Amino acid sequence: MINFLRKIISPDNFFRLLWHKSKAILANLIYGFPGKKLVVIGITGTNGKTTTTYLAESMLRAAGKKVAMFSTVEFSIDGEKKANPTKMTTLSPFKIQKFLKECVKKDIEYVVLETSSHALHQHRLWGIPFRIAVITNITHEHLDYHKTMEKYKNAKKMLFEQMQKACKKKTPKALEGLTMAKGAMVLNTADDYYEEFSQMACPVKISYGLDKGVLHAADINVNKEGSKFKLNYQEEGIDVEMNMTGTYNIENAMAAAGAALACNAKLADIKKGLKDFDGIQGRGEKIKSPKGFEAIVDFALTADSLDRLYKGIKDTNPNRILGLIGSCGDRDFEKRPDLGRIVATYCDITVVTDEETYGEDPKKIMDEVYAGAKATGKHENEEIYLIEDRKEAIEFLIKEALEGDVVVITGMGHFDKRNTINGAIDWKEAEIVEEIIKQNA
Repeated sequence: MINFLRKIISPDNFFRLLWHKSKAILANLIYGFPGKKLVVIGITGTNGKTTTTYLAESMLRAAGKKVAMFSTVEFSIDGEKKANPTKMTTLSPFKIQKFLKECVKKDIEYVVLETSSHALHQHRLWGIPFRIAVITNITHEHLDYHKTMEKYKNAKKMLFEQMQKACKKKTPKALEGLTMAKGAMVLNTADDYYEEFSQMACPVKISYGLDKGVLHAADINVNKEGSKFKLNYQEEGIDVEMNMTGTYNIENAMAAAGAALACNAKLADIKKGLKDFDGIQGRGEKIKSPKGFEAIVDFALTADSLDRLYKGIKDTNPNRILGLIGSCGDRDFEKRPDLGRIVATYCDITVVTDEETYGEDPKKIMDEVYAGAKATGKHENEEIYLIEDRKEAIEFLIKEALEGDVVVITGMGHFDKRNTINGAIDWKEAEIVEEIIKQNA
């Protein structure tokens, strides 16, 4: 029978059906399908998932809801936080179902679940009747796994298809009154796939964007310390402010607001949730120097996320930008030159260095990133440098920084380990940056 199945099912599908999905089914059976007793909000997209997840949780808590969160950085249940010790966005079905079961035991109503394309494609989230599906954007990423943008997009789409199935079923009595409808989707009007996703059937559709959508922003004022804007929803509007800068974070805020509104939160709750939110470890994390410059540690890994990050910094910083860039080994090889090119385009000084090589030759990775930086026409050893040791590279930029400059260090974010070709090593980027700043004060 197994050999017969192998003949009629592709190896990829065979593995998914007989391994990943079977684990998800078993996990649901063991823990009693806890997702059916919760309003589960799935947040997916290439960039901004983690920030949107955190913001949605903050808004729902401001609305007085009992809420839990499952993200790349942390897990939380009714405000009690615990670090995510893995580097995974969405963990195994057993860990997810155990978490949802604990949420039910603690009378949680809403769970905000950061959702990766890998997890969707591998059916790790099978059995969870998502009531609200949110997408931030779809840009080039994970093509080492998905192979094409079409397949990558279709993996993201599985979240919305899962939500559609839940919409067709009778709403459990425990969930009645907790959301504005049996199901809702929140879509970014600026995304290339917006029109396709908007054609999907759903009781409630909330579109958002900087300048168009049912939910949109106006009177935007962004500076180095944060952002202010008017949040408009249908015929209502409210002035809001948050401690995060960059228009991309305003988009993340609106995505989160869409999810909160679908859970019957008010605009005033959204305003409070944004105001109260104090940031995420390794996401735009700022470290001040006594010399008058600041360093920013961020997780940006894709060309799009780097472009958004640096554009936001450039728009609010009149002085020099110094950037550090590397790339991960064993995956998504073709994006490497783009990473180097984008950083070198924005920066006065760019350093290409090692990041996480896993089993790949670190020199090869750095050379590919460096080739993109050189393609900008910047001068070698004056405006662009290659420094293999990451700590030395950070120290070089810190020593070069002058009053008013911004040093941008991307790639590792909140991680506490780096996977090098010689194995995993302890690495907490923000702490290392802070230590180097103190040593060079």
